Amino acid sequence: MKHIIRVLIGLTLFFVSDIFCPSAFAQSYQDDFDILEEESWEHWGKRAIWKVENGMLKGWIRVPPNPNPKGLTLPKIELLQFKDSSGAYEDIDAIIGGELIQRQVKNPGYESFTITVQNIGEKQADFGIAIGMRFPELPGDWPFFGDWPFFYLFLIHRSYSARFGLGGGSVVFGKSTGRVPLNPDTIWKTKELGSMELRFNKGHIQWFADGEKRADFEDPEFSITEILGFVIIGDRRDAGHAWVDSFKISGPGLSVSPQAKLATTWGQLKQRQ
Repeated sequence: MKHIIRVLIGLTLFFVSDIFCPSAFAQSYQDDFDILEEESWEHWGKRAIWKVENGMLKGWIRVPPNPNPKGLTLPKIELLQFKDSSGAYEDIDAIIGGELIQRQVKNPGYESFTITVQNIGEKQADFGIAIGMRFPELPGDWPFFGDWPFFYLFLIHRSYSARFGLGGGSVVFGKSTGRVPLNPDTIWKTKELGSMELRFNKGHIQWFADGEKRADFEDPEFSITEILGFVIIGDRRDAGHAWVDSFKISGPGLSVSPQAKLATTWGQLKQRQ
């Protein structure tokens, strides 16, 4: 009988400590997009609109034509950055609409993590996951691109590398990024996926779409991810549309968890009473 009581007490202490000390046990964060958690997400740009509707994160982006006789449109890219509560964030300058503002990158960054999203789709837009890191200035005639982070983009139907201004400016692709892309520019015919998973471990990158491995490569120089989140790219005048049902990230560098999110939500509810 005493042994059973000790076991019950031990189990109770375990679950209590799991609730009040989530960082010691579960190092993960899951967002089912019941509401848009402003403390966990930051929009970089001016053209995209992000909303939570019917339990899904939805994004729209419209690209205005250039003011020239042909009325051409150039791709515009914007980011919804994920921000966890661990570590410190560093302010960096970004130009949005000609105005100098500040955005944040994680310092020292994420060394190892896994991102899983469910029910992700796109229409007249490119949509997926972006991971970014800053590198020294580009050689040659483009020194000002040195302030633009280098990204690997893992989209629903495509993958490639790019540099772009975090204010949604022009995009620099391929060899113009100043780095040799290690992941080939590959295109699929998919516009919707039931799941997408990205695994990052100190420069080793694996990417899965509906359980199928689409990429597996290493970039030793890209050993830390400073910026990560959802990326949406528009290249048409009509508004592009994208959606995703859930987002989960886990890894040893995180200090957030479902329990921590529950505590935050409970605190907000108490304040509203």
